[in-house]
Amino acid sequence: MSDPRLPGRRAAARLLSATPERVLVAVLVCGVVPWSVQTFADSGVPFLRFAWGGLSFTPVVYARPLSTYFDLSRTPELWRWAFASGCWLLSVASAATGLADREDPRVTAGLLVLAGAVNASVAVRFGLQPLRTGYPVGTLALWGVAAWRYRAWTVA
Repeated sequence: MSDPRLPGRRAAARLLSATPERVLVAVLVCGVVPWSVQTFADSGVPFLRFAWGGLSFTPVVYARPLSTYFDLSRTPELWRWAFASGCWLLSVASAATGLADREDPRVTAGLLVLAGAVNASVAVRFGLQPLRTGYPVGTLALWGVAAWRYRAWTVA
């Protein structure tokens, strides 16, 4: 006797399968998601920190690349932010090798986990400053993609 739920499960498994193209897109999306959202008690206007830099909304919308922050300060948070961005870029390269069937999913997932952990520390440290709160949104995205990639590899 066949299980009537089985075709739906197979369709869901195919939908969530980690093809090289899906892996690359998912890893790239992690760079588009804000890595942290910082709110300020005095203005309420958020600052969005991405892998590539920051986006401020006060007094006007202003984007600043990560490299220009080093001209302003050399705090340890900036070095961690750059390290996390580097880990993410290496995970993009690792995922791209999947297009040639050369990816090691453990490397891709590991780099995403590392980027997420370092990003969480940066968001928390930025959030410890007076009148500022940091939410590590990007960590959730990085760890989610890492878990999906690793799980798809272990099940396959």
